[in-house]
Amino acid sequence: MLFRSQLALALVRSDQKRRPGRKLVGDGRLRKAALAALPFALTASQVQALKEIDADMASGGRMVRLLQGDVGSGKTVIALLAMLTAVETGAQAVLMAPTEILAQQHYETIAPLAAAAGVPLALLTGRAKGKARSEALAGLANGTIKLAVGTHALVQEDVEFADLAFVVVDEQHRFGVHERMSLASKGEAADMLVMTATPIPRTLTLCAYGDMEVSRLTEKPPGRQPVDTRTIPLERLDEVVAGVARQVAKGAKVFWVCPLVDESEIGRAQV
Repeated sequence: MLFRSQLALALVRSDQKRRPGRKLVGDGRLRKAALAALPFALTASQVQALKEIDADMASGGRMVRLLQGDVGSGKTVIALLAMLTAVETGAQAVLMAPTEILAQQHYETIAPLAAAAGVPLALLTGRAKGKARSEALAGLANGTIKLAVGTHALVQEDVEFADLAFVVVDEQHRFGVHERMSLASKGEAADMLVMTATPIPRTLTLCAYGDMEVSRLTEKPPGRQPVDTRTIPLERLDEVVAGVARQVAKGAKVFWVCPLVDESEIGRAQV
């Protein structure tokens, strides 16, 4: 079974390397503007990851690269800088996230940097309706909107791009192969960067992601607060509620996220 899996991955990688891609080499003007707007300098691992991504984009082959890094390590910034390279060539780039909350977070991170670079940005999720959605679809189709962030709404049939060249998929394990490929197929020989915050041992990476090159972010930009993760049994739910109440009383903001297997209008109404 393992041998068959590795053989299949080897064939997939060989096929990808044979496929003609696009040489995406920008002049750096947009990236320079975005970097100037950053409140911190890139870490050494961010710089290295960006070099690896740039090399893939300039190679003329079809890029499929996994970017792995803990929460707060700066994956979104690296994705944006790579997306701006595609825009510098005159093409478009898109980032797809598995939930509306994540898409909104990415949008809020990217928006000020895109504005500093003077690049139009659209947010497209299931909540986008009416005029806002129509304007976003028109901008993507005629090429006036160069960057887009959204959910699986991006793969709907009515979403068209003038020249999509670079695709970023966040938490890629939350999407099926069909969704990732459907989005990439909206462009011509589009490069793909997939991101995950899940720590993946090297042996598992080789087994599960043998068809991808891998870049890792091993440090966080200075000034980032440490992430404190705790697992609490359901029997102690009252303590969690009390803890949330204490934080709210101090003026803090609290997000209580409950998993939803399938989106529905009923689920949204209940929220």
